[in-house]
Amino acid sequence: MKSKTSFFDWNLLKKNVSRFAPAWAILTLLLFLSIPLPLLRGMNDEREMVYRLQTAQEILDVSYYTGIVFAFCAAMVIASLVFKYMHRDRDAYMMHAFPMTRCCQFLTNAVSGLLFWLVPILFIGLCEIGVLTVHTALGLSGLVWERVGQWLLAFLCFYGIALFSMHLSGRNVIAELSYIALNFMFLVLPMLFLLLVNCYFKGFDYVITEDLSRLSPFVNLVAVEGDRAVMLWIYAGLGLVMAVLAWVLYRFRHVERAGDPMAFSWARIAFRVCFTACLTLGFGWLLASVFGTYNGEKGDVFLPYAMIGCALGWFCSSMIVERSVKVFRNKKVWLGFAACVGVLILTVLGLKYDLLGWQHRIPAAEKISSVEIWTRGDYGEFNSDCITLSDPQDVAVVRTFHAKAVDDPALERSASELLGRNPLGSVHILYHLEGGGTMRRVYEVNLNEREAQALAALFRKPDVVVAYYEEHLADDWTCATMETYYYDDYYGVSGSGANVCTDLKALRKAMLADAAAGRNPVINFMTEDTEPDTMRIYLEKWRAENGVSKSGRLEISSGATETLALFGVLPSAAPVEEQPDSD
Repeated sequence: MKSKTSFFDWNLLKKNVSRFAPAWAILTLLLFLSIPLPLLRGMNDEREMVYRLQTAQEILDVSYYTGIVFAFCAAMVIASLVFKYMHRDRDAYMMHAFPMTRCCQFLTNAVSGLLFWLVPILFIGLCEIGVLTVHTALGLSGLVWERVGQWLLAFLCFYGIALFSMHLSGRNVIAELSYIALNFMFLVLPMLFLLLVNCYFKGFDYVITEDLSRLSPFVNLVAVEGDRAVMLWIYAGLGLVMAVLAWVLYRFRHVERAGDPMAFSWARIAFRVCFTACLTLGFGWLLASVFGTYNGEKGDVFLPYAMIGCALGWFCSSMIVERSVKVFRNKKVWLGFAACVGVLILTVLGLKYDLLGWQHRIPAAEKISSVEIWTRGDYGEFNSDCITLSDPQDVAVVRTFHAKAVDDPALERSASELLGRNPLGSVHILYHLEGGGTMRRVYEVNLNEREAQALAALFRKPDVVVAYYEEHLADDWTCATMETYYYDDYYGVSGSGANVCTDLKALRKAMLADAAAGRNPVINFMTEDTEPDTMRIYLEKWRAENGVSKSGRLEISSGATETLALFGVLPSAAPVEEQPDSD
């Protein structure tokens, strides 16, 4: 009689369904209360149909985030249920004594867990379709199925990571901690390292970019607005890869490892290193921020606190891995701790004394194609005051400022804020180099210094200002509104009534004329013409089907006579509120 190898066992699937049916029912109930029920309440509103449809669309939009959070939590819970036998000695030996291959057990349990999510979200989708059908709003059914597909892709990502975590560890608690670490550690570690660099690197720009946030699937899917469809497919593929790796771990995993914090020797090393790195950088930076000087010199006290965090991280992780507090007698543990301290000291000394020359690097003039400078907002924002310089004399002014900021503490002030600088007093420099490279630096400046005043003069150069307004007025705006904001000691900041201009061609011509005549510099914190009373022009581009599709904001000077005349406002026409009589 020929033997047959099976890759799927229906009896095991039925057993999983019957055993974990309560968890399945609880998940379905929570999803129903969180998504279809609010949709039903919104559609039963007594307002007009157009408002109910708008409310329904808003609820479906918010349900994306609700489903992602549920997928993140349910993935680990489901994986823990179907593979919990691997973390108990008796259960592990019993399950592996059955006449089933490990491949059959893994595939059957993994598919069982997938069904525990697939069936509830399909039920939720059908409930939403039913609500929309009753209220004749089937036009939103496409959005419903889009959400169901997004939740499934997100679950594939989180479920694959959860399966990998379950097979990596022999304890359920450690597996759950590993799941959280795998979702956030690759974002947290770079962030902590950037904070370390920020303590010693003068001019370093601490920015959490969108590319960096992609290292955490949960953060990217919830917090980043972008092409979610692409990222969902990428993360789903990552989840499938992690599931395959989990199957590989299962093939080589020893049954007697049930109960061990880490089932593999390389995982024990990785756990110690990652745990120590996070505690070293986090503990050191946090205490340096709390106990550092008020001038922001966190670098002076970072190393001692970081060494304390390193000791706590290394010895605590060793106790967890060894399941014993008697790790201080082990010479290998002390050698590992010495290696961690050595790497920490070398890293700090390299950053503090700029051994690689990164802090003092200033691009050569012939290698610079253009320079962008701004003091407000961030790069690419419409209301930032970013100006572009390509004239060699202007570039030379920037390089002079840069050289003085690197070497002279009187010009470059140390940061005192949580993330290392005061955004209202920072000068951002972005060099565009020949060949396509870039280099960005940020310095806090003393406005009384000569180099800072020379840099501020660039924001008043007519040709630079004209180029700035040409770029910002290049879009096909349909409406412009001007509001005056003034300041007084009693009321604080107040605003006047709005003046509207619909002749955008005349507005563009007037603003460029004021800029060319030097009457309207680019407003920034370094410009001498900046006043407490400011006038802002709000630009809008309308779409007939859904209202405003784009908007922007520009500030103008009180000396921009031609621009103000278009709005019927004189430079001295800022309203003054009557102050009430004091008692």
